[in-house]
Amino acid sequence: MSPSNVDRKQRIPVSVVCVFNNPAVLQECLTASVEAGLPEATDLEYLPVDNTERQFSSAGAALNHGAALARNDVVVFVHQDVFLHSIPALEKVAAALTEDLSLGMVGATGMTGDGRLLGLIRDRIVLSGRQEPGLVDVDSLDEVLFMVRRDQIRRQPLSQEPDLSWHAYAVEYGARLRSTGKRVVVANIPLTHNSLTVNLDRLAEAHQWIAEAYPDQLPIVTTCGTVQHRAGVPSILAGLVNAQKWRYRWLRESISAHKLRSRSPLRPVTVLGDLRRDIDDICTAAGVSTATVINTLPGSAGGHELDNPLELSRRGVRFTFLAVSDGTLAALVAAQAPDSTVAVTNISFDMAGEVAGTLAGRRVMLGFHENTGPWLLTGPAVDAAEAHYRTPRSIPLAMKVG
Repeated sequence: MSPSNVDRKQRIPVSVVCVFNNPAVLQECLTASVEAGLPEATDLEYLPVDNTERQFSSAGAALNHGAALARNDVVVFVHQDVFLHSIPALEKVAAALTEDLSLGMVGATGMTGDGRLLGLIRDRIVLSGRQEPGLVDVDSLDEVLFMVRRDQIRRQPLSQEPDLSWHAYAVEYGARLRSTGKRVVVANIPLTHNSLTVNLDRLAEAHQWIAEAYPDQLPIVTTCGTVQHRAGVPSILAGLVNAQKWRYRWLRESISAHKLRSRSPLRPVTVLGDLRRDIDDICTAAGVSTATVINTLPGSAGGHELDNPLELSRRGVRFTFLAVSDGTLAALVAAQAPDSTVAVTNISFDMAGEVAGTLAGRRVMLGFHENTGPWLLTGPAVDAAEAHYRTPRSIPLAMKVG
């Protein structure tokens, strides 16, 4: 028996269900990745649910509709702006889900009770989460992708509560399953989440609904904050303290920024900021039409599906995404055209200095953010980035920008 046949015996076909409101985004991301994966997964079923006219009042209603149409034993719920790097990876997880009935739901990324983000995915322009071998229990799963058995979702559909319309429906489902003794776990499901917006409207209401429904499971740590008992009316003093919290973070990050800058012999401009959030505004201000993002894969992720080159659009800019190991990073960055915009993320302090050292004569910026670590930007977008980060919150203590 050939290796490919052995591999297929460890997989079962899935039904991919997605509610979409932007056909162009759906086509470029999820549909394109499904079509690319069909040669390896001929029995895959693709069920996009149209909500362009707001036919459905909630994600739960739309996804339950799609699940009711599914013919395969495992249903995968996924966002429209996701590019799936490996359909076989989904099918392997599906096989585990059908073999182990203690599993309630499996997702691509989620939070543990002690605040660790598990499941390695690309979130906009950075790799986020930690890859773990096998299936690992978590407090909650992110809605970006999660999968369940078809018979289970038909018996226990997703909630259609108004307060859970478009937020935390996977968090609620996980809490509900856990209350019946089922496990909620993360698996290795490589994907790129090409999100263009962060919608937090009514997130607090969703978390409050879950807190009231599952008080015995609190706190529940999620990718969008912690679900916990409602706090009392904050005092004036507490309000003043909360208003100044950014300064404590700024001081901590300033220390890291000085450490980062000291690693490079060029001593480039160094700022504080989340490039994952800011890259679109910076590219727009710079007037660039193309950009390259290079992520550094963690040492244990050699041969990961995320290292396959990918092109996606973000607000009128065509991005090329690459992921490489530490050993080839500096040479790859140096080989990029001097007039091209290149963002490098998921790098260590030392590697940032090494890469910057290979770019003598080019415009280079280093940056740091607690949630994403060090990053580097080079090319024509640096001038726009300097203007973008010329704020008290973005300028490290005892440094100047521009």
